[in-house]
Amino acid sequence: MARRTRGAAAVAAAALALAGCSGTDSGGSGPDAPSGSYAVMGDWLGCEVFGDFADLQAQLGATAVDGELQSTPIGEGVDAESAGCAGLFDLATFEDVQGSFEYSSTGDAAVRGGLAPWNDEAEAEANFADRVAQRRENAAGIAYTGETEGELAGDWDESLYIAADTDNRYYVDAWGRKGDWIVYLSVDFLHDPGAGAYESAPEFYPDSSAEEMAVYPFSNESLVAWITGEHLTQIQNDILQRAESEAGQ
Repeated sequence: MARRTRGAAAVAAAALALAGCSGTDSGGSGPDAPSGSYAVMGDWLGCEVFGDFADLQAQLGATAVDGELQSTPIGEGVDAESAGCAGLFDLATFEDVQGSFEYSSTGDAAVRGGLAPWNDEAEAEANFADRVAQRRENAAGIAYTGETEGELAGDWDESLYIAADTDNRYYVDAWGRKGDWIVYLSVDFLHDPGAGAYESAPEFYPDSSAEEMAVYPFSNESLVAWITGEHLTQIQNDILQRAESEAGQ
């Protein structure tokens, strides 16, 4: 995403301070030193924050990681304002034989999460608004249908999730702000290949249904409920506990 000008200045100043480039003030207490949550979280790696997506992989029933997880600190990656984690996962496979025709289709999911700490709450509020506005603007022109939205469970100062369908994939985007830091998670996945096989040729399966032929261990609705009602609340708790531990050192 395009970074805010003041966000870029804050990140650059904090990076210099963390690298010990603040001149005579080696203790990081000079005018350019990071403050707020950035002072504690500024050197975290994204996949550490999200536990390598282990819980999410289990919920998705992921069968393999396609390549490697991409874990980045603030200042690197697609979203330089956050410590990010991204990965591609193989999901369940639907296989069938109709006469001499053999059919196989494997699902997949793309996941990206990030933690964006800021020097103060005003910066975090502005960044939260920017992130939500960017999703609503939909610059990529994705043909979303059936959009639903709501708030996350847990103790957030502000939160939002937007879930939506498309012809081939389902999308879940969620953001939560607590004081001067933001955490977000975006998940999109191919429609269940088993349900898709039924819907494309129900005459081949007269005694079944899309629900019965689904191979994913979740439905769209149950995954959204888990992400927004449990998962991000646990991520929030983990962040708070780690921040408290490191701030006390």
